[in-house]
Amino acid sequence: MSLSRVWSLISGDLRLGFRSPVILWLLIMPFVITFLLQVVFVALFDPEPRICIQDSGESEIALTLERAEGIRLSRAGSPEELKEYIENNNADLGLVIEDGFDEAVRDGLKPELAFFFSGGSLASNRIVISLHVLDILREMEDRETPVEVILRTRNRDEAIPISRKLIPAIVLIVLIITGIFVPAFMLVEEKEHGTLRALLVTPVSLSDVLISKALLGFAMTIAMCFITLALNGALSGQPLALLATIVAGTIVCNAIGLIYGTVAGNAKTLYTLVKSLNILLAGPILFYLFAGLPQWIAKIFPTYWFIDPLYSITLEGADFSKVCFKLAVALGVGILLCIAVIPLSRRMMKKLAG
Repeated sequence: MSLSRVWSLISGDLRLGFRSPVILWLLIMPFVITFLLQVVFVALFDPEPRICIQDSGESEIALTLERAEGIRLSRAGSPEELKEYIENNNADLGLVIEDGFDEAVRDGLKPELAFFFSGGSLASNRIVISLHVLDILREMEDRETPVEVILRTRNRDEAIPISRKLIPAIVLIVLIITGIFVPAFMLVEEKEHGTLRALLVTPVSLSDVLISKALLGFAMTIAMCFITLALNGALSGQPLALLATIVAGTIVCNAIGLIYGTVAGNAKTLYTLVKSLNILLAGPILFYLFAGLPQWIAKIFPTYWFIDPLYSITLEGADFSKVCFKLAVALGVGILLCIAVIPLSRRMMKKLAG
């Protein structure tokens, strides 16, 4: 292996690679995946309760709900506007508060409070908003709540909102797609265009080619992972542990990418490998989104050994000492996969020579 030849190969890939639509897609992928999962997915499956209020007298109910976390509040200028808002499903619940409502409640009267529910609203959102309003009314009447509700978490995942649970999934997707696809695609592209055969009749060796693809994939994957973490606000205060985790995961994925690249003879075969086998590599995602699944099954997947430390670091603030064993296992898996590349590369050489 020659470092100067490896650098020349990397420079050539950098000059030509960014002209490829595939490489350009990989560069914008973190932004697209973050938008789809954190904005679209969360909005569909973990929506905040929405309430529209028509308040004629600056009621304490409206002011308190406006300050409440986890509720999206909008105001209507008239009861008719509020009803139209509800009919268009722009709010889960509408509330019409007449002038003098607060004073009547404090005087012990029973003023009318008009509720309007959207037919498309979730039952859970209706309950949440209704309980908020009832709690405010009890405070206005200076009455104690009849029951005290205390939430206790049985599992660490139950206290984490789905938007944060998705962070390891997003990073894993970026790791798998970038870490595997960059070295694999560039190696297959060299074979399809005949440039690999031409390179191997020069002083460039096959090890030079493989190392150059791996190093370029390594650098791109590290950069894309940290961009993804930054987009999701998950750059924790444990930089050493976070860097070690990303490095271990990238080594595993780059080694898998070299295996794909040496086995696949063309782009069609490569895409088939990626679509069929990468589903298995992404398996641990399910065990973070659904805590009720048996967690020991996740340890069967090679990606578990770096995605679990990533989960612990980004969401729980774990330091390096708490994740070092799993990262050592991930590094061992990566080394074994790199060793597996050697016989596969020799077989590829025989095919090229034939």
